[in-house]
Amino acid sequence: MAARFAIVLWTTDVPALASFLREVVGGRVEEAYPGFAALDVGGVRVELHDDEAYRGHPWYDALRREGAARGIGAELRAEVDDVEAAYRRALSLGGTAVQPPYRGEGFIEAVVMGPDGYLLSLWSATSADHRGRGA
Repeated sequence: MAARFAIVLWTTDVPALASFLREVVGGRVEEAYPGFAALDVGGVRVELHDDEAYRGHPWYDALRREGAARGIGAELRAEVDDVEAAYRRALSLGGTAVQPPYRGEGFIEAVVMGPDGYLLSLWSATSADHRGRGA
């Protein structure tokens, strides 16, 4: 049996990040409790945990420092129907522009920084050669 894959993001504000993912990439909230939420984002389970959920986590002390950047070395990618609309939604919800929408060979992409500094690439194929490749 193939492993079931989930992504876990540690956050200072679970409801804010859940709302951001729901509004920008169409994530469906499956569970929500104080300090925790789980969303289905395109068939991938994304779990959001409050920093206080697991003080034994090896990054706990580093994440608790004021201004700690999160998600360094990682980028979340979402294939969306309308990159420009998703980009505008992200900015209206407090996201920070990293790369405005631009066209490449067979795709359009934009990058925003969401709550807690996670990078989110919004991507869509513009040619048949790129369709179905996923993000």
